[in-house]
Amino acid sequence: MEALLEGLDPEQRAAVEAPRGPVCVLAGAGTGKTRTITHRIAYLCQRGHVAPSQVLAVTFTKRAAGEMRTRLRSLDVHGAQAVTFHAAASRQLRYFWPRVIGGPRWELVDQKIRVVGRAASRLGLLPSPTRCAT
Repeated sequence: MEALLEGLDPEQRAAVEAPRGPVCVLAGAGTGKTRTITHRIAYLCQRGHVAPSQVLAVTFTKRAAGEMRTRLRSLDVHGAQAVTFHAAASRQLRYFWPRVIGGPRWELVDQKIRVVGRAASRLGLLPSPTRCAT
């Protein structure tokens, strides 16, 4: 357990060791937020407070989610999920939509520029780099 806390500064260590429950980590870029969060997850899992399969770490970018997954694996936390907000929301929609709403399932558009282009063409609008919507 002590090895997990090595190298953390006092603020990071306080966040990692905080009692079970929500913790707010506010810090600037490059200050160790991801390190703190992944160490907290590992700490809670190693102490038996939470099972890795019950962890959902959510972040903004695919890159950050990948970094979190890599760090969690290096801390021997297997089964925890680290995804973007969009991926988490999409997964929940796919699961709950048929159970709650029913009917035909919606589809996400991967290439929205193509859809917007077709809609603009049908309306007779030509794309212009100088035209701005206000």
